[in-house]
Amino acid sequence: MSGKRKEEARRWFQQAVYDLKAVKWNIEGGFYAQACFLAQQAGEKALKSLLYYLGKRRKALFTHSLVEMVKEGAKNVKEITDLLDQARELDLHYIPSRYPNGLPSGFPQSFYSKEMAKQVLKAAEEIVVAVQMYYQKEGEKSILEPEED
Repeated sequence: MSGKRKEEARRWFQQAVYDLKAVKWNIEGGFYAQACFLAQQAGEKALKSLLYYLGKRRKALFTHSLVEMVKEGAKNVKEITDLLDQARELDLHYIPSRYPNGLPSGFPQSFYSKEMAKQVLKAAEEIVVAVQMYYQKEGEKSILEPEED
């Protein structure tokens, strides 16, 4: 694997971890729609990190569908298939959590609840942890360590 790919995997993974922290802050603050979108983003970034690490090409990296990313990653890492339900859950929130026309009526901020946000956070955490465990198994500590400020 090239150093550039590994660095890109690290950048995407570290942003996924940061986004998870932001999800928790948004839930605490009552911003449930934003929490759900950021949870989707955390899952997407963790999976994109893995796809970069696995050497996947442009087509696999230019999707926002976590289901597609899980299927692509599973070609190399079979246990990633176990994340399909979490990926489906997160895919549901990519558009409706941000745009009023992503819902039949109302507004994202009035549609999303604390319980929904907690459920979506759980799905994102499971994806991030699974990718983290894969890197640990591969001995890739540098991907998991945040950059010093």
